[in-house]
Amino acid sequence: MKRTFIFLFSLFMFLQAGMTQNWSSFGGGNDRSGRSKITGPSSVNTALWSVNSPLQTTLGNAVYTFGDRFVTSRITFSPYRGSVECRNLQTGALLWTSPFISNTSILYVIGFTEDGVYVNDYATGEIYALYPEDGRIRWKAPIRSTTFGAYPGCVFACNGDPILAGRSEDGRFTVRLDKHTGQLVWSNNTLIAVTPNAALAAAENRVYRITGGITLPIVLTAIDIETGKTLYSSSPIPGDGDQENPITLGPGGKIYFWRDGGKLYAYEDDGNSFRELWSYTPQVITGAALSGNISLSADGDLYVFDTDRVLKLDQLTGDPVSGTASFSFSQPSISVGADSTVYLNDGKGQFYAYTADLQNKKWQLAANGNVYCNPALAKDGILVLTQAGTRIIAYKYSGERAPVADISVSKLRIMAGESVDFYDQSSYGPEEWEWTFTGARTASSSEKDPRAIFYDAEGVYDVGLRVRNAQGADSLMAFCKIEVVSATATENEVDDWDIRIYPNPARDGIWVQAPVGAELQIHNLQGSVCYKGQGTGEKHYIDLPPIPGLLILQITHDKGSTTRIIQVQP
Repeated sequence: MKRTFIFLFSLFMFLQAGMTQNWSSFGGGNDRSGRSKITGPSSVNTALWSVNSPLQTTLGNAVYTFGDRFVTSRITFSPYRGSVECRNLQTGALLWTSPFISNTSILYVIGFTEDGVYVNDYATGEIYALYPEDGRIRWKAPIRSTTFGAYPGCVFACNGDPILAGRSEDGRFTVRLDKHTGQLVWSNNTLIAVTPNAALAAAENRVYRITGGITLPIVLTAIDIETGKTLYSSSPIPGDGDQENPITLGPGGKIYFWRDGGKLYAYEDDGNSFRELWSYTPQVITGAALSGNISLSADGDLYVFDTDRVLKLDQLTGDPVSGTASFSFSQPSISVGADSTVYLNDGKGQFYAYTADLQNKKWQLAANGNVYCNPALAKDGILVLTQAGTRIIAYKYSGERAPVADISVSKLRIMAGESVDFYDQSSYGPEEWEWTFTGARTASSSEKDPRAIFYDAEGVYDVGLRVRNAQGADSLMAFCKIEVVSATATENEVDDWDIRIYPNPARDGIWVQAPVGAELQIHNLQGSVCYKGQGTGEKHYIDLPPIPGLLILQITHDKGSTTRIIQVQP
């Protein structure tokens, strides 16, 4: 009993810290704090790997990771076009590039979880989820977004639903989408002053945004993460009539942000209202949101950009504690490793690593066009850096240290009575494993990769993992990890009735395997039907119209119905 209590307590503390080894959003996670449980490279004398992408990029873009994969956008400005690459984190090997959507698409990654790689087409506002394994389109959302993909990205609800900016023209300023289908879960129509807008962060049950407009007071607003309803707002906060600077969340309900054309503010959410804690006045107040990123140190103090320095501010008072020497930066970002090393991207051609007090520079690395590459600390201490041109390079922590727990699963949504396989993907070589499975037939396991864990009752279940090696131990509770639905659920509720569609993208036609008697219908985005037929249980070939774009394959069976998006390439 005592061991269980210690385990659960450490899991709770880990939840409060909000850190994992995966880099799912800009700033690492929902809190946008830049903090990580990963210890990154202590030097850049020798690269882990260096590769040249087949795709040019004008600027280095953000890196997002899950396990041994990472994704980044490859963007050119003349013409303005963009694609997404997924690579192996350990080797840099190219795994896939994003599917063809159109000749004018500007595809930015806006988030990456085990459920999917989330992409926004900046040319159209369309939102896609791609399968992490091969880049196929899982869904295209029925609504559009106003999101500048190079910078803010999305955050996630406990179950993995993406939350992001809606399209201002539609009056949807904050939206939550179903991770399985892309359908709208809720929309909050509270006015956001400027879009694209970076000011979006999330806690366990709250989404935080800066709301208001040119003719309305600018306030900090809390939105219920489950319903999308506006809960409460702060008093008006001085500054410009717009707000592009992001929000960072700290422990204990702390909220930090720069007001455009104003001060840096610290607020506290007590669950019913906001309380202003302190404000910091910069040396020079500017209107543009060029240096608003905030990161948190291991002790909870703030790292901020002010005029021409990085400062460490006391979390209780906002007073400067220490700072770097003067240097130049543009749209910079900071990440903080488990050993308190501060990794800095100046956005003007250099990456740095500093000690926690910002007094000593550990290393410096030139990287032309590194503007949007937030330093993403990933599995096993790997830091992937992007820049202009074709080169992508990675460096790795070389010492021994305690593991950082992380898991992946064979399937995230199952029917009652089905089983799931679990896999350890922890960092730094764990040697012992202690799994706990809430709601499963098997309550615990000491295997590295437990297989065939059955769930009999409908519900959403957490999974815990404690790992250990000679250097120490770490614990993780993956909340809302497994969703179990009724054994009579439709295909819209559970993936796959052994449906196979390939190749996709396609040119002349596709092979389809679907259950016997299933009705198949393919239509374009305008609703015109170009194929009707039935599944035979065996694969059969379907000719496609020779027009590049997207087609919808609808499959109807006695279990329900599902849709698949087919991409037709030129």
